[in-house]
Amino acid sequence: MILRQDLGFFLLLAAGVLIFTLAASPASWYIYPVLLALAGIVLYVTRTGKDRVFYILCAAQPLVIALSAVLAGAGLFAVWMLAGIVLAELGMLASGNDWLRYAAFCGVTLVIALGIQASNHVLLPLMILIGLIALFAAVRILRDYRFRKQYTGATP
Repeated sequence: MILRQDLGFFLLLAAGVLIFTLAASPASWYIYPVLLALAGIVLYVTRTGKDRVFYILCAAQPLVIALSAVLAGAGLFAVWMLAGIVLAELGMLASGNDWLRYAAFCGVTLVIALGIQASNHVLLPLMILIGLIALFAAVRILRDYRFRKQYTGATP
């Protein structure tokens, strides 16, 4: 029996949540299996729905937030597995390049999380991230402008 990719990611998420719950023993240990069950139920019930990805994201976000509130690493792992579920649902994990992009996403988010952990607050890494996004957006806008100017001959 071949396991579907989204189910495989969900099983990894379930294993991670159970390991976290048993190892960390937080005071609110009972909430994590309940939130995991909510995500699993939505994953099962919406098998044929058009907006399945949206429902899965909405159902799993409380689990990610709850895990992140106790341990940033557990929340990051949940985000990785949730991204894997969504990418599998959208059919975006079909080739080796797709898996490399997914691994790059995991690596970049790990670096960002380590930066936040090392700075001991969120403001400085957030400002750096906003600056980088603004720089990339400016470069993109300039490239689009130059492309339009070169190939349409229209005045901007």
